[in-house]
Amino acid sequence: MQRFFNIFSARFFITSRSLTRVIHALTASLMILTPHVSAAQSEAIPAPVRCLIEPEDMIELSAPVAGVLTEIAVSRGDMIAAGQVVARLDDTLEAFQLSQAESRAASGYALKGREARLAFLQDQAERMRRLVQRKIASDTSYEEAAMEAELALQQLEEARLDRALAEIEVERSRAVLKQKTVVSPIKGVVVERSASIGEYQDGTAPIVTIAALDPLRVEAYVPLDHFAALKVGQSVTILPEAPIGGRHAATLTVIDRVFDAGTGTVGIRMSLPNPDLVLPAGLRCTVEFGAG
Repeated sequence: MQRFFNIFSARFFITSRSLTRVIHALTASLMILTPHVSAAQSEAIPAPVRCLIEPEDMIELSAPVAGVLTEIAVSRGDMIAAGQVVARLDDTLEAFQLSQAESRAASGYALKGREARLAFLQDQAERMRRLVQRKIASDTSYEEAAMEAELALQQLEEARLDRALAEIEVERSRAVLKQKTVVSPIKGVVVERSASIGEYQDGTAPIVTIAALDPLRVEAYVPLDHFAALKVGQSVTILPEAPIGGRHAATLTVIDRVFDAGTGTVGIRMSLPNPDLVLPAGLRCTVEFGAG
């Protein structure tokens, strides 16, 4: 009886120890799986982060050539379109040079004179050839006439070249004149006006500063844990601070490939459409991921 009790006790101890191992294994597995699921969920939809709305581009517009300002067509705060005239420099001399070049190119007197002279000398050379065949004129007379006709042909080609160069000069004069007019290359708003009428511009000093506001550029930094969930082209929602507010759809366009080890973040950039220019730049915001 005592022996049976000892055998039963040993078997029960072994079974209990096996059950304990199973319980510990299951507990460890749950402890491992639980944070893994949370991390997967956090990677799928990153938490909202702070962001900053900035102009897509900021340019300091200057004249391509030197000159005196005779007109500035915009002021600070003005909305301007791409190709709109911003300022003009004194172009009196350039306009005169263009007019002169156009008159020279339009004149066809030199070319017509050379063509008439060539036709006359060619006819004369033909007559001399016939006279030589009839033994009335010498070969020398025909050769002289043919040489005169050949020289006239060369002079005509020279006149045609001069005409072509005159037309090129017209285009060059137009380009020089065009440089005296400063136009905006982008659609945006005038942030600053740095010059006044009558000032001399050396071609380097800015006349106005223009900010491109369509689309806007949104910058933010996201924890590295969410890097795997970021995809270029995905939709996000931008929530500007007061007094603008609202929810605005944007698109993720840039994900930095150089991380910030000090803060454990990765920089991202989003494009925020602003066709009516109702959203200002320089405004703090919040970006929500996973929203259309």
